[in-house]
Amino acid sequence: MDNLLTLIPKVIFMFSPVILGGINNMIFVKLPILRGLSVPIDSGLTLKDGKRLFGHNKTWKGFIGMIAFTAFWFVIIAVIARSFSWAQDMSLLQYSSYHTPYTELFFGALWGFSYVLFELPNSYIKRRIGIPPGKNIKGFTGLLFTFIDQADSVIGCMLFMPLFYTPTLVEALILFITGSGIHYVINILLYLIKLKKQAG
Repeated sequence: MDNLLTLIPKVIFMFSPVILGGINNMIFVKLPILRGLSVPIDSGLTLKDGKRLFGHNKTWKGFIGMIAFTAFWFVIIAVIARSFSWAQDMSLLQYSSYHTPYTELFFGALWGFSYVLFELPNSYIKRRIGIPPGKNIKGFTGLLFTFIDQADSVIGCMLFMPLFYTPTLVEALILFITGSGIHYVINILLYLIKLKKQAG
């Protein structure tokens, strides 16, 4: 139990660039800057079923912003981990082995990319079954997609993670549970401060 309690904050610390990047990106997409990027990724494409490919909420601004902010925070966390002994002890990643900031930028950008990439299949399926962008439906299907909404991007991050860190089975399980849980809590907080239209 002691090992598990020690591991949980380490996994959260490792995932913090994505957590912080996601918060920054949600604020970023709401700001009236770089409006030229606030266009849907699917360019308004409607498929044969008469429904959008992804919907108007999936924009290039959000896609690029998540990559940029996650890369930024990956670099910041790396600097903190190399500068403070407590952060070194907390870190599962060997930041001291990264000899240039470009390595950290690349890994951070890769993680941000995987996060937004794996949100797209979920949006595609939701459009096919008639769930509007930024909304949900009641019943079992609604509960299922509430879970998927939190877990899809976490799964994407986990699949790309072995490119710079191979987690143990326990670490992967903790990352999935805590990552999905934190995602849900943050979404509720963003809803309360009116940065999201839907809680969860």
